[in-house]
Amino acid sequence: MGRLVRRTIDSAFHEFRVDYEQTKHLGIGRAIYSDTFSADSNLVGSTDVSFNIHGETFHAHRAVLAARLPILKALMSSITLHDIAPATFRVMLQFMYTDALPRDDELGDSPAEMMQHLLAAADRYGLDQLKLMCAQKLGDSVSVDTVAATLTCAEMYSCPELKNKCIDFFVMEGNFKKAMLTKGFVQLGQKFPSIIDELRERVGL
Repeated sequence: MGRLVRRTIDSAFHEFRVDYEQTKHLGIGRAIYSDTFSADSNLVGSTDVSFNIHGETFHAHRAVLAARLPILKALMSSITLHDIAPATFRVMLQFMYTDALPRDDELGDSPAEMMQHLLAAADRYGLDQLKLMCAQKLGDSVSVDTVAATLTCAEMYSCPELKNKCIDFFVMEGNFKKAMLTKGFVQLGQKFPSIIDELRERVGL
């Protein structure tokens, strides 16, 4: 059996360290176990921070969120945010607890639009992993209807890989002329006219 050492950091977090020298020869399928520990009852109920967003209140655990957003350690117990929608904050809060994004059918009528809002929020609050996940999801699901708005988002929030994916999609045969008819294309032209010029050049218009 491999050796795993646990150290309690505070009431909400435990650190686990594996002794590599003792585990590098561990056979496939063999497990490494820690000693038994209990979860902090504070994480079951007794929340200690709340967020007020456009009339909705969200309760959370400061210790959990502070691991993602260190600034929370110095903030008051009740925080009002004006720069994010409740639906977007709900998904962001869920991510900070689970490291996972909801399924598309849990993201409302427009999953792509929610991902764009979530990417913007991740950029604003410094949640780099969430930002990368949103960018990847947007890139994987890009379509004629969403490509212009997604490209705008990629340019605004410095997502070079997502930007390249959108441009590559635009220049595929027929996509540019179809995407030109979307509302997102008009907004892209208003915000970043140089990108429109680049796209026209790439497709030979």
